[in-house]
Amino acid sequence: MKKCLKVIFCLSLALMTTRCNSKDKVYSNLLRSDVFVQSYNENKYDFLFVFDTSGSFKSRRDYVKDNMQSFLNVLNSRKAVDYQIAVTTLDMFGGVNPILPDSKGVRGNLVAASSGLKVVKSDAANPAADFAAIMQNIDESDTSFWEQGLESVYQVIFQHGSEFSRPGVSLVVIFMTDSDDWSCQDQCWGEQPENNTHWIAQPLSRYTDFFQTIKANENAEILAFPIVGLASATCEVEFAGSRYIALQEVLGGISKSYSVCSADVAVSFNGVAQVIADRGNVFKLNRPASGTGFSVFVDQQLIPFAPENYEYDAAANAVVFTGLAPKKGSVIEIIYSEKT
Repeated sequence: MKKCLKVIFCLSLALMTTRCNSKDKVYSNLLRSDVFVQSYNENKYDFLFVFDTSGSFKSRRDYVKDNMQSFLNVLNSRKAVDYQIAVTTLDMFGGVNPILPDSKGVRGNLVAASSGLKVVKSDAANPAADFAAIMQNIDESDTSFWEQGLESVYQVIFQHGSEFSRPGVSLVVIFMTDSDDWSCQDQCWGEQPENNTHWIAQPLSRYTDFFQTIKANENAEILAFPIVGLASATCEVEFAGSRYIALQEVLGGISKSYSVCSADVAVSFNGVAQVIADRGNVFKLNRPASGTGFSVFVDQQLIPFAPENYEYDAAANAVVFTGLAPKKGSVIEIIYSEKT
């Protein structure tokens, strides 16, 4: 009976939405049906930012510090996200003269605010201000030229993972640097690694294997978002972030690499938040839609069209759930009039 009513409803809708148009755009009087199975239902994410501490990178770090509220606004644009945010650096040596304290986020430690705060939480009174206080404590050392982002994340998760990474919650790692990864296995001394014939690099497999397995037994994952120099970069960077990009490509999924060019930092930074916000809430249609006559069913239950339930994003040609996302495993059927 329920299926019959659904067929009658769709036929009626087809008749109501049929139109003739002598202009260039002609709308079909036939409805399409796209069916999806919800793969995600998370609204909890933990974030680890990994920053280049070199002086040349300070303006980009300051942009992130001063614009975290924008990132959080984008993050919450689709759903209210329960998040935690921690910060570390690419500096695995922490200087020689002087040696920086662990609170500066060196040697695989978390950066701490002057108050001792290391983890920003979504239920805090002012998360953006808490983040800025942590960022304020990043310092450049005389060994900051040897950037070891992959090893830094490896170590900070082993040493401090329980402080910022919750069991069963996906961890989003955001690398920000204008150099490549120089994670060192042996002979880690001397001049800059790109000009040093002595040092021995850590194999990339050390990190791809680690990222793919560390959260697997929790039914969660690590997502990598390098904001680095790209091969197609239109700005000058120290080195393209080839090792970070290789890690991201191995992980696949929604992980994505972005440009660190100063002109692109805002788009790249907020782009990471948008990917997380859209996950599980955005369903891209298989064919261009006319923009009218939608019927959305979740597990055969009709969801009334309303701004608080869902909307159609014409630019993305997608139905976006603006309220609660369908639960994992739900079957979503979207019936719509195709633009021809």
